[in-house]
Amino acid sequence: MQEDLLSLAMESGVLLDPELADYLAERRHPVDSLLAILEAVNPRLLVLTLDEVQALNPIPPTPQVTPASAPVTARVRKDRLGTRREDYESEIVVRQDITGHSTCTGEMRDFSRYFNHRYKVLSRLLRARRELVGAVSIDRALKMAREVRVIGIVQSAKRTRTGNYLLLIEDEEASCQVLVPAEGPGADGAPVPDEVLGIVGRPWKDDILLAEEIVRPDVPPSHAFAGADEALCAAFVSDLHVGSRLFLRDRWERFAKWLGTEEACRIKYLVVVGDVVDGIGVYPRQDEDLAVDDVYRQYEEVGAMISALPEELQVIILPGNHDAIRPAEPQPALPEGIQQAFPDGVLFVGNPSLLRLHGVDVLCYHGKSMDDLVTRIPAVTYDRPLTGMVEMLKRRHLAPSYGGKTPLAPERTDHLIIDALPSIFATGHVHGFGIGEYRGIRLLNASTWQGQTAFQRMHNISPKPGMVPIVDLKTGETFAQAF
Repeated sequence: MQEDLLSLAMESGVLLDPELADYLAERRHPVDSLLAILEAVNPRLLVLTLDEVQALNPIPPTPQVTPASAPVTARVRKDRLGTRREDYESEIVVRQDITGHSTCTGEMRDFSRYFNHRYKVLSRLLRARRELVGAVSIDRALKMAREVRVIGIVQSAKRTRTGNYLLLIEDEEASCQVLVPAEGPGADGAPVPDEVLGIVGRPWKDDILLAEEIVRPDVPPSHAFAGADEALCAAFVSDLHVGSRLFLRDRWERFAKWLGTEEACRIKYLVVVGDVVDGIGVYPRQDEDLAVDDVYRQYEEVGAMISALPEELQVIILPGNHDAIRPAEPQPALPEGIQQAFPDGVLFVGNPSLLRLHGVDVLCYHGKSMDDLVTRIPAVTYDRPLTGMVEMLKRRHLAPSYGGKTPLAPERTDHLIIDALPSIFATGHVHGFGIGEYRGIRLLNASTWQGQTAFQRMHNISPKPGMVPIVDLKTGETFAQAF
């Protein structure tokens, strides 16, 4: 339990003192207590101690109900009692979505065009970094005898026995090796194949550059949350896995009922970030885990669930890797034959999609590339999904490595580049949960509505189901409700 509390606090941007973790673990509902305390303390605290909690007057009480039976907080209505979703029409602009625009045929020229586009867009972002002013081509840099700056796409990244990284990078003219010292500034960032980055360093020997600094496109520190004029909210859910024997229907029904209460009256948008159903044949022997073994009947069940939600709520649905759509990303919206199982008014978009909700840009991505990031970047784990999301933002790409566990389609343009920066970035996939912020961008990892599978149990993965992140579109305030 202590580890779960420490992880939850970290996902909220706070470090938890071990003494406080022990104190909370002895309370009747530790997670509820921690969430209540996090609401009450100074949001700028970096480390939360037992003394600070005991100084609260009064100490937030242990909730009288568990997260599975009622929401943790009532902050949705705070200071916004005059705003109700039924008083506003939906305002949605789909800024980026592959649906209806796929050009991929799988020919060799598709791959060349795809990577050229990736390099050009990300190198443009890199050239705007002050560290890379005066960047030159690799071929020219190797002929110089002073500090140089180059931009390249990583062909390969290997860790040596001494802990150094040996990269092979290329630009439009040439390629070279780059040695990144284990104690250097780039070692923590764990370079991954196919990302585009900048190198500040010096020519060394045998046409090798010795890196002094690795520069990524990243999010500018000056990026700020751009809020809506109205105090409406957006809620995010993911990984329903309807059709699975482990679908947590009771929790979903509590959530659906809550959406119709006064407490939730400001929630205008509900975004489903993929894996709407469990699907058919997604993994070996899946049939043993299914309660509904027909994918169309699975979607019909979801359609009935959506129909039971408040009519004024705008539902937006993305696909995920379990849905009945091509597995290669970017994925188009669910096909029309499946959309017919849902009520009118539901908006179907692709994965990923950049949406503008009431003037607020929201980047939605199911998150399959987390499977690659956890194997390539030591700091990224399934228990800390926000860390993976930050690494995507630093690289300005949702799936920087090609050819791993995440199938990618070589489209004419790389739709997984994070060119236009959002105010909200939402993912799912890992069945965890997290809310946080990175350089003005609200980070949300929406939890699952499925219990622990045999695969997860075998790999010691503990889902955090029924946790719903919610964002106030006017202020950017981010909080959670548990069911």
